[in-house]
Amino acid sequence: MKQVKQIIVMAFIAVAVAAGFFPSQAGAWGRGHFYVIGIGPSGPQMATLQALDTIKQMDTIIAPEQHVKLFSEYIGDKPVLFDPWKGFWDYNGKSYSELTKEEYAKFKVERFRLRDERAEQIKKHLEKGKNVGLLDSGNPCLFGPSHWYVEEFDKQDIVIIPGMGCDAAAMAALGKSIIPAYKARFVMQSAPMFLMDHKLEDRQILKDLSKYPVNMIQYMALGNPEKTFSALGEMYKPDTPCAVVFWAGYPGRERILRGTVGDMAQKLSNEKEKFMGLLFVGDFLEGKPYEASMKLQNNEK
Repeated sequence: MKQVKQIIVMAFIAVAVAAGFFPSQAGAWGRGHFYVIGIGPSGPQMATLQALDTIKQMDTIIAPEQHVKLFSEYIGDKPVLFDPWKGFWDYNGKSYSELTKEEYAKFKVERFRLRDERAEQIKKHLEKGKNVGLLDSGNPCLFGPSHWYVEEFDKQDIVIIPGMGCDAAAMAALGKSIIPAYKARFVMQSAPMFLMDHKLEDRQILKDLSKYPVNMIQYMALGNPEKTFSALGEMYKPDTPCAVVFWAGYPGRERILRGTVGDMAQKLSNEKEKFMGLLFVGDFLEGKPYEASMKLQNNEK
């Protein structure tokens, strides 16, 4: 009987750990937790059951208005503290990309001030034993702005609920194996301003990458297609296939634009959408990449 009780207790602990200190437990610690909830790219239909259940169990929600509306069924009448992104990408009504040098300097100061002020609000709720849930699009740990807040807290206060990224939705739309794929050694995910620099002029890393068979996923790559593809042209042949999946995971809005490294800049210059698109580059976009990879592996034995 004693062994049975021990097994039950151990099983309970295992479930609790696997759940990442689920909301129902938080009160037992005398302090709330700050949950970052990955909600997928487009709404409840792309969110996990764990994410939806976690939203239901929160005491307070942090989310922009669009997410409050999308997830209203799960948020219910919970109070919404603030829009976590308001003031992070604009200043005095202007996009941060349009600011003068002087305005941008003030914007940087204001953005950190807002972050600090809001982090203090969250901490006060945690001290009262309240669980606070921030809704973050896609995968919170891949280009997830929630880390503006996460890094202001002790690790023990944070629980991150994983979410499906737009890359997964986009790859499903493309219907291809990105790896294994032909001779590709790896898949690289980045954005032009991280891969090079904000002016897209430091191209040494592209020259280094050109030594290896690599398939590429690029976020935030639509703003300056001429410079982006001029740079990629130094790594890939002009006939290398590429594709942009717009609004990945959004029913009724998702679409694919196909081209090559040589002609995609021109195609994108005619597109109105300059942000909600994910760029894929590599031979995997054509033929039977998985089968080709398997045949190559068999030949190596």
